[in-house]
Amino acid sequence: MKRLARSGGGSRPRAVSLLPAVIALGSVAALGATLSCSKDAPDKPSPAASTSVASPAAASAAPASSAAKAAGASDTAWSGSYVAKVGPVAPPENAKEKTWASDPGTAAVGQGAIALSISGARGETQGDLTGPLGDLKVAGVFDGTELRANLLPKDPQADSAMTGFMLLAASGGPPPGTLKGTLRVSNRDARIVREASVDLAKK
Repeated sequence: MKRLARSGGGSRPRAVSLLPAVIALGSVAALGATLSCSKDAPDKPSPAASTSVASPAAASAAPASSAAKAAGASDTAWSGSYVAKVGPVAPPENAKEKTWASDPGTAAVGQGAIALSISGARGETQGDLTGPLGDLKVAGVFDGTELRANLLPKDPQADSAMTGFMLLAASGGPPPGTLKGTLRVSNRDARIVREASVDLAKK
């Protein structure tokens, strides 16, 4: 009984005396990790910081590009003529449609005039068409190679009002010196269809 008491009593102080050492070692390791992290942090900028530096440069590039494009754009005036003739219509054979076959081809034919203005970086096109096809407004876009425009009657209620489109191709240059192509229109009930060759030159 005495031996057991002495051996048990002798082991407890040693176990208790090791606990403060373990705690102290853990505290030192944690402190070392904290100091290491705080030392490395300033050397590596965060993604947010690098993004905020690059953003102003990217933002300033877009306005500069737009300004350069606008500075290169200039207004130009074009004028010329068209020659209108009967426009071919080919309905299905089984339709047996004779509406266009009965067109005598005497109305809305002959030579007329076109005047256009092309402006802005987008090539916005406005103008007028006069002559046998009536008084039409021209509204479209010129991309530097092709001009596409709608043709709308200035008086939509007129019996002879025509509506259609125009497609012209640029040639010469750059910048181009001529615009050539065709237009196609029809009257309010589409019984009269006309085509015309168009030839425009820069003023």
